[in-house]
Amino acid sequence: MLSVRLQIAALPPKIQEQRWENHTVSDGQSAFIHCTAKGSPSPAIRWVTVTGTQLRPSQFINSNLFVFPNGTLFIRNPTEKDSGNYECVAVNSVGVVKRSVNLQVKRNSTSARIMSASAHNTDVRYGSRLSLDCSATGSPNPRIIWRTPSKKLVDAYYSFDRRMKVFANGTLTITSVTENDEGDYLCVARNKMGDDYVLLKVNVMMKAAKIDHKSLSDRKVSYGGELKVDCVASGFPNPEITWSLPDGTMVNSIPQSHDNSIRTKRYVMFDNGTLYLNEVGMKEEGDYTCYAENRIGKDEMKVHIKVLADAPIIRNNAYSIIKVPYGETGILNCSAKGEPIPRITWTSPDQRVIAPVSENYQVSNDGTLHIQKIQRFHAGNYTCSARNVVGMDKKVVYVEVLVSSPLINGSESPGIIRKTVVKDQHVLLDCKANGNPVPKIMWVFPNNVVFPAPYYGSRITVHLNGSLDIHAARISDSSTLLCIARNEVGEAKLKVQLEVTKDVEKPRLRSLPTESVSLTSVKPLSLNCSIEGKPTPEITWILPNGTSLLKGTSIFRFNHRFDGTLVIREPTVSEVGRYRCVGRNSAGYVERIVTLEPDRKPDIVKQYSSLVSIINGENLQLNCMSTSYPSPKLTWTLPNGVVLTRPHATGRYAVLNNGTLSVQRTSVYDRGMYVCQTVSEFGSSSLSVSVIVIAYPPRITRGPAPVTYARPGVAVQLNCMPLATPKAEVVWEMPDGLQLKVGVQPRLYGNKYLHPQGSLVIQNPSGKDNGVYKCTAKNVVGSDSRSTYVYVF
Repeated sequence: MLSVRLQIAALPPKIQEQRWENHTVSDGQSAFIHCTAKGSPSPAIRWVTVTGTQLRPSQFINSNLFVFPNGTLFIRNPTEKDSGNYECVAVNSVGVVKRSVNLQVKRNSTSARIMSASAHNTDVRYGSRLSLDCSATGSPNPRIIWRTPSKKLVDAYYSFDRRMKVFANGTLTITSVTENDEGDYLCVARNKMGDDYVLLKVNVMMKAAKIDHKSLSDRKVSYGGELKVDCVASGFPNPEITWSLPDGTMVNSIPQSHDNSIRTKRYVMFDNGTLYLNEVGMKEEGDYTCYAENRIGKDEMKVHIKVLADAPIIRNNAYSIIKVPYGETGILNCSAKGEPIPRITWTSPDQRVIAPVSENYQVSNDGTLHIQKIQRFHAGNYTCSARNVVGMDKKVVYVEVLVSSPLINGSESPGIIRKTVVKDQHVLLDCKANGNPVPKIMWVFPNNVVFPAPYYGSRITVHLNGSLDIHAARISDSSTLLCIARNEVGEAKLKVQLEVTKDVEKPRLRSLPTESVSLTSVKPLSLNCSIEGKPTPEITWILPNGTSLLKGTSIFRFNHRFDGTLVIREPTVSEVGRYRCVGRNSAGYVERIVTLEPDRKPDIVKQYSSLVSIINGENLQLNCMSTSYPSPKLTWTLPNGVVLTRPHATGRYAVLNNGTLSVQRTSVYDRGMYVCQTVSEFGSSSLSVSVIVIAYPPRITRGPAPVTYARPGVAVQLNCMPLATPKAEVVWEMPDGLQLKVGVQPRLYGNKYLHPQGSLVIQNPSGKDNGVYKCTAKNVVGSDSRSTYVYVF
């Protein structure tokens, strides 16, 4: 390759007008500022305004700035804010020259003049809002001053009355108009060049108070109901409303003072004139008078209220049944409403009137009946009667007393218990009884010897809970013992066959002394322990943490059955360890050890022996399947540290139900180490996969020469064909800095044609197309570029 740098001699730019100039125009007069430049090559001209904005020939800014092709700056209707320095800059490849013009826009002064105002006569209603318009023009802007009927002045900066306000546009507003606001209003527009004024007259309309008689009429109100009487009045100004009660008391909307009577405080009067009272009685009957008054006049109207008395009504008077446990307190409700207030009485099942206070009964002020320490004879129908002078109402409630037969150890027929003990051994026999009423317990020995609970003897004790305690059992104690629990409803019996023997036999195992059990998914898990001997051995399970479990007891997930089996509900790895089963009697003890071992950890089926490679933009799938059942918890850790669980999807990443990780449209940022981890209660396994994404930066294989010569009118083609993965983006940069992006469809920009393959064709070239053309190819990995200088001659 041979490169030659060619230097072309040229003339620097020169502006023909003065380099410094002052230019003055009047407000609204258009301005023309010239700037003619010569040079070789022809210089480019731009104007810089007072705000720093740059304008080029044939360019509009803000619709009032324009540069003609010859360089003249045109300013349409300038104002004072357009004053300042404007700079013309001429540039070519040889040099730069500038010209500055100081523009001053003078403002014309005119006398103040009122342009528009409200009507000369304005009618406004009392209490409403008054608005008077008055707008003026002039230079400088005139100030609006208002003179009120009281000969006082107000403007936008001062007002002697809070109701009056003057806005910047000259409008005067007055809120809550009164009769004092009626009269002549003078609007004065003033500036330093002169004044102008206009006189406006305001009339305030007023009306005497008047009550709408249609809103008042005679009313009938039920006793205890609500009284609501409206009094609708109109007038200007708004009239004040007052009510006179039947006893002559006056009520208004003003809060009552502490010295008013209690009767007045029961009434509520709203701002709209409505009088309200709840729970009306007979003394509220009579004539109510409404008074409406304002400054112009007053009006009044009467309404007669008739109170209707009601017969007693018992709430929820339907027949009902309540169930009360034996010995508890029964509560029977009876609430009645009527006028006059009804009197409530209760009648017992034997038709006797219940006194308010007695040994077993109590009647509250609200009519509620309390039956204390209820017995079986209290069952039956109780009648509540509510009476007044108008009538009567009744309510019947059936009381059922809940009793239950005795139960021994939770059963009505516990059957026969056989108990074998060794001579001189301590014996404890349980007889726990439940029932309503609470049953009495007794133990019956042979020859009808009875021991009630409680009983305390030298060798035999019967505890309060019914347990029989025999110290130092004798051979003669071998017999059939009977425990009886009895109450008013019935009785229950428990037979105990007690055998006292001299023979003893050391406990022995029926199975191997040691055993290993694997913790599997089978739930629950049973550990067996069968021990025999005389007397029957007491079996105890000792857990790995040292906790002891006797026969028939449960704790957390463990249950020791009566047959000696230990059941573990929903076992986990935390239950792994040694379990000891110990059997004891008076002759000795024996022990069996069961070791609970964990199952194997989950295994991942497929392992990747080498790294995984994929081309940029393709889809990636990584398998991670486990043979464990049930399926363990599975997570994928991406190279950027993000953790995805199964099943989960986010953006381009997804973990399927079978454990496969799917990555859509991979890029170079997806390369790195992917880790799959499976975790179960027995352990964990992991799989690591190294992934590389194949991609290389662009390389332009066919590009333009450093210098391209062209003839005027003869099209010239500039090639730019890159190779890259992923596909590169191609951009052409024009000599004036404009960038053109290659797309999937051909594009035409002026006389330049852009081909989808990356080629740029200059159609009908001329000297204006001279300059440097640069082609750039770029993707996520890197970029490459080629430049050529196009010379049209």
